[in-house]
Amino acid sequence: MPGTAASQMIFFIAAMIVATAVAGVFVTTVINLSKDIRKEADATSDRFNTQIQVINDPSMMQYNSTCSTLVVLVKNIGTAGIDYNTVTIILNGTYFTKNNMTFALKDGASDWTSGVVLEITLTNCTLGSGDHKMKVWAGTRENVDFSFKI
Repeated sequence: MPGTAASQMIFFIAAMIVATAVAGVFVTTVINLSKDIRKEADATSDRFNTQIQVINDPSMMQYNSTCSTLVVLVKNIGTAGIDYNTVTIILNGTYFTKNNMTFALKDGASDWTSGVVLEITLTNCTLGSGDHKMKVWAGTRENVDFSFKI
């Protein structure tokens, strides 16, 4: 009988060690899962807060073939302000750098906040007649595709 109590005590201690290890794995998994869910929720929130829309008429783009300039009007339709210096444009597969863009906020705005239109003038932009595709990024997440005719 004394040997039985000792072996039961050993099995009990071993069961407690295994249960503690399993509980630790579960707690770690739940913590990591909650961090990942939080990260995705923050990213989704950023996407909703920083939304843009190109508001040009796609059939009547402001293109000056003499000066090789194209004017693009982009409206901040999100709830957060955006730094317009983060704008990136790809037009027909050509990347436009900040050296080829000038920015002007419309209606006397001082920041590109919700509802404000940003006028972007692309310089050294040679376009032929026909269909064209443009992708505009603002910030790190938000982008919009825009097709137009010249």
